[in-house]
Order: sequence, then C-alpha cells, then structure tokens
Amino acid sequence: MRIASWEFTPGLWPTIVTLLVLPLFIYLGVWQLDRAEQKRELHDEFESRQNADAIDLNSKQTLSDTFDELRWRNMSVEGTFSEEVNILLDNQVEKGVAGYYVYTPFKLTDHDNWVLVNRGWISVGDSRDTPPRIAVAKGALNITGSVKSPPWTGILLMDNIVEQLDEATYRVQKLELAGIEELLNIVLLPYVIRMGPESPAGFTRQWKVPGTGEEKNLGYAFQWFAMATVILFIYLILNIKRAK
Repeated sequence: MRIASWEFTPGLWPTIVTLLVLPLFIYLGVWQLDRAEQKRELHDEFESRQNADAIDLNSKQTLSDTFDELRWRNMSVEGTFSEEVNILLDNQVEKGVAGYYVYTPFKLTDHDNWVLVNRGWISVGDSRDTPPRIAVAKGALNITGSVKSPPWTGILLMDNIVEQLDEATYRVQKLELAGIEELLNIVLLPYVIRMGPESPAGFTRQWKVPGTGEEKNLGYAFQWFAMATVILFIYLILNIKRAK
C-alpha cells in the first residue's frame, strides 16, 4: 500500500504478533474499566444502604426479609454469643501482621435463630499451633453492625479442612455456613454480621469500605491502553518506509 511518498509493507511475523497482542491489551483495558464501574456501583449501593434507617434483627419482619433486601443495612440485634465455639478465618492481614477474623455464633433473644458475627481481627501470635486467647462474651448483649455475605476467599489449593485448635476454637481457610451448621448442629441465618466498632466484646475492626479502589482499576486501564497504543505505533514505524 502506497500513500504519497510513503509505502506500507507489513511483514508477516510483526503482523501476526500485533494481531495477537493488540486485541489482548485492548480487552484488558476494557475489562479494567468494567471492574471500575462495578466498584462504583457497589460503593453507591453501600452508601445508599448505610444511610437508610437501622433495622432490628430481632423483628419477625426483618427475619423474613431476604439477604438482597438486607445487604449492607445497619442493624442492631439482642442476644448472646456462644461460649463454646469460635471460628477463626485464616490468612487475614492487618498492617502487615498475619492474623484471623473471629467469627462467633450469636443466638437471637426470643428466637431459635443464630447468626454468625465477625467480631474483628486478632493476631496469630507467636505460633500458629497455639490458639489465640479469645475473651468469652457472657450474658445478653445488644450489638450493632451491618449485614453482609460470607467472605469470598478465592480458589482453595486444598479441601477446606476444619482444624480444631482446642475444644472451643476452630480454624478454616474459607467460611462455609453449611459446614459450620453441620459442625455445631445449629441453623444459621444466610448471612453474617460485621460488628460495628462501638459494640462490646469485639476486636480490631477497621473495616474496608466496599467498592473502594476504583482509581486503581482506572490506572490499570490507562496502562493497558497505553501499551496497545505503543504496540500499534511500533508496528507502523517498522512497516512504513519512504517509497523509492
């Protein structure tokens, strides 16, 4: 192809490489833009539901609501923590320190329902073979927090083995409500409570706001599109020559 005094003579291998790499970089850039949009929508939903009136989880009406209706809503609930068991979710890092999230079953007052409560983060301590000291929360309590789905931990490299560290402490790599129900012989509500920082009987609670990090995805998208532009520019430079 000849344009004025310039001639476009693409080589076979540069063309093949460009046709393979260029669409990939563009796809990755679009994917990052989509991830940023998803985070934006998630953050907007979180903010909207956090600004709504708090709900009473002891209410029969609330107990009949679906998880989609309750997700991220602020709530209060009265009941008692189990004094017999704590579930440690492994591989939780806080300020560079390895630790666990402590999940404790909570029985609602005047109901047969139980809900799993994330009481916050604690350090692993000196040894993974020794269970951390977890204060027992005794008696009736009124706690506040927000409703969320069980945490997603990605792909496990092995079966989600439940390790019993002592008679009251279990360690898991992934939180599965069905497995905990079977282990403890109780029926849990189909969501967990992320305990608020003002509630008693908790640990370190510096919760991440859902949907944050949109700027990071936008930055990655810019990088992929920039790389696609560079690839196209190099391809043209290598294959456009002044006609003789």
